[in-house]
Amino acid sequence: MTNQQLNIEQQIEIDRLGQLYRRSKTTSLALFVACTVYLLFLSQHFAYQRLIGWYSFFIVVLAGRIVLHYFYNKSPKDFNALPSWLTAFRISILVVGLTIGSLNIFFFPREPVSYLLLAIFLPCGITAGAVTILVDFKSFIFYAVTLLFPVVYQTAVAGDGAYFGTGVLVVILMLFFLKFSREFNDNYDLTMRLRYENRTLVEELQEERNKLRNRLSRILNDSFSEIFVVDAESFNCLMVNKGAVKNLGYTEDELRKTNLLDIFIQLDRESLQRLLRPLYNGRRDVVIHNGYNRRKDGSKYPVEARLQLSTNDDPPIIVISAQDISERRSWEKKLIYQANFDQLTGLFNRHYMQSYMNSVFARARRQKQKVALLFMDIDNFKNINDTLGHDTGDEVLKHTADRIRAILRETDTPARTGGDEFTILIEGLSENNHAQVVAEKLVEIFKEPFIINEREVYTTASVGISIYPDDSKSLDQLMQYADIAMYQAKEEGRNSHRFFSNEMRRFSEEQMVITNHLRYALTKDEFSLLFQPKIDIVKGRIIGAEALLRWNNHELGNISPADFIPLAENMGLMKDIGRWVLQEACREAVTWQKVSPENLTVSVNVSPQQFRTISLIDDVRDALEGSGLESESLEIEITESLLLHDSEQHLAIINSLNELGVGLALDDFGTGYSSLSYLKRFPLQVLKIDRSFIHDLLEDSNSKALVEAIIVMARSLKLQVVAEGVEEEEQLEYLRQQEVGIAQGYFFSPPIPSEKLRDLLKG
Repeated sequence: MTNQQLNIEQQIEIDRLGQLYRRSKTTSLALFVACTVYLLFLSQHFAYQRLIGWYSFFIVVLAGRIVLHYFYNKSPKDFNALPSWLTAFRISILVVGLTIGSLNIFFFPREPVSYLLLAIFLPCGITAGAVTILVDFKSFIFYAVTLLFPVVYQTAVAGDGAYFGTGVLVVILMLFFLKFSREFNDNYDLTMRLRYENRTLVEELQEERNKLRNRLSRILNDSFSEIFVVDAESFNCLMVNKGAVKNLGYTEDELRKTNLLDIFIQLDRESLQRLLRPLYNGRRDVVIHNGYNRRKDGSKYPVEARLQLSTNDDPPIIVISAQDISERRSWEKKLIYQANFDQLTGLFNRHYMQSYMNSVFARARRQKQKVALLFMDIDNFKNINDTLGHDTGDEVLKHTADRIRAILRETDTPARTGGDEFTILIEGLSENNHAQVVAEKLVEIFKEPFIINEREVYTTASVGISIYPDDSKSLDQLMQYADIAMYQAKEEGRNSHRFFSNEMRRFSEEQMVITNHLRYALTKDEFSLLFQPKIDIVKGRIIGAEALLRWNNHELGNISPADFIPLAENMGLMKDIGRWVLQEACREAVTWQKVSPENLTVSVNVSPQQFRTISLIDDVRDALEGSGLESESLEIEITESLLLHDSEQHLAIINSLNELGVGLALDDFGTGYSSLSYLKRFPLQVLKIDRSFIHDLLEDSNSKALVEAIIVMARSLKLQVVAEGVEEEEQLEYLRQQEVGIAQGYFFSPPIPSEKLRDLLKG
């Protein structure tokens, strides 16, 4: 029960008791008169001495009730004292009821009938009157029983049938009185409760209305908005708030003498009436005006005003709420800039460029002109970030943007659409060679170094060009074609430009077809493994094999790993494919142990993409446990590029593989960048000399010297050397002389299926 409900219940009890005591004085007087008259009738049949005795006692009882009423009125109305006063009242009612009821015990007339009826009607009448006077049901029970029970008793003991029936009727009447009293008291409680709840509600509403008025007053005066109440006919200000006074620089009295049209400078009487017309005809409740307000000093500022009409007032008024939107306009301009411009270089961004290209192409169609779309990418920009830091990289991008602006016409549109990627739109072309001139200038601007923090930074750029509508009329295709041409320039040595060509289109389409099939190659079981044996050239025996992934598609046939593995890397598929290779290679290696007494190892190339996640360790562990292969029989081959990054994650993965007991080999050694300094940092066991050095071993003295240096270095680091790509007897003989122990290549065997390898092991 809430505090409010508890207070209501307390108040009802206080009022109930107050009514009981207030009415007790009046009812005592009424009882005195009624009983006095009744005694006068009884005095004709009973001895007056006995009646005077009863009458004296009756007066004492009534006096006691009056005294009780007096003390109650004088006492503080403490809720905790209510039970005591209520008990006292009930006792007084009980005593009064017993006293009056005793009349029919001691003085019950049986003759004549008129007196008998009076003896019955007197207690019944008193009881009936008490129904609506006694608002306490228990008090009424005491009263009704003590008044009516003597009548029932007298009629019951008379032994006559008529008397008995009268007694039954009195009992029924008493029950009726009790029921009616119960309902009356319930209704009384409900009525009082509703009264107090309504009173509380009215008080709360009044309080809320006062709060609302105060709040509204504070809102009007504390609001930064300008609020005007103006005459709907003259447009003179009738009332203004402090916001209007503060913003406009007038005093409140000055504003009350000012016409609205002197403030809303972009409105005259006619335009204002036209603005208000929807309010007058009821089509709208509010109209909005965006314009400028003029201050007292003559300065102006942008506002958004909401106007509402009230025709209930006399005269009709217009209520106007105007808000200074200078800051909002500033934010809108800033947001528009952020949405369309690159924050670093100030050039347009990709979002703006893509929407702008559509309008450029539409304009070119109407004017029957060409548009060149140039994609420019800074070569090896990642190396600048990695070696010199991102701050230097950002400065290079800003200087690049400045140089691009310097060589373009006003009608040309440059944008930064990626990290180190820029897009240039050249409109109004009649010949394609105009785009070539711009592309050559873009390449040329990188010949001079960037001076950043007193340091010279050199780099180059590659540019791809697609032409609208020659190459395509589709924006997406033109962007794709320019991107393809740019990567073609990179593949051909960078620092150059290339136009998109049909040959590039065919290559792109072929790549797209391969990509579409590659996506489902693993689920369609199109991959297989070939194994190239590794030979101990001293003992002339097979000591293991390298697992090589192959793909045979039912539509495309055999696709070279050089074609599909880079695509799989770009598509993010190498993690799943690499897991499959590990599992298949380990299962196959277990079968070798059944056909050969030698301790053979299987070598598996791991993609750099697999090294980007720690799950590689779980993949290796699952492959070993699933196949039953010993960890010493598995060798993981990694590339130099992984060591070049020297990241803590790569080092952690390599150390975890080493802890598993898996062998680690560095593949294609010598083709990377400055990886010699990393060899002692990583726990490697094998160094594989790249096949390109072995191929030129006998003809190129530089290759020969490099191979010898690698062998010497590997021995000093206690690394095992494996020579790849051995195809001739002379190459093998030279490796023997250099005490290289292990080799692989077509001289021994090409990559072969697992069945043929098992046959070789058996033989």
